[in-house]
Amino acid sequence: HIRATPEVVVSGQKPSFSAHFDMALISDRPQSSHLQTLDGVRVAQVHTILSLSCQFGTYSRALAYIEWFTPFRPPDPSSQMRQVLRS
Repeated sequence: HIRATPEVVVSGQKPSFSAHFDMALISDRPQSSHLQTLDGVRVAQVHTILSLSCQFGTYSRALAYIEWFTPFRPPDPSSQMRQVLRS
């Protein structure tokens, strides 16, 4: 499950609930349930999950507004971790 929840503030008080926006790995290739490498995979952060009113058409699934990150860079020599940046 992917979550996107805004911060909830009660007037004049500090936030009751912090914002939470999940990250996701999204394949930009035809569907495959067995991803074995990061080739063709991008990182995205989900900001909003929504559904449109009927005047915009019928969708069988929820829609999402996401922020893309750059493609994975080669692994860092010292940490062996791959890096991404916000696009």
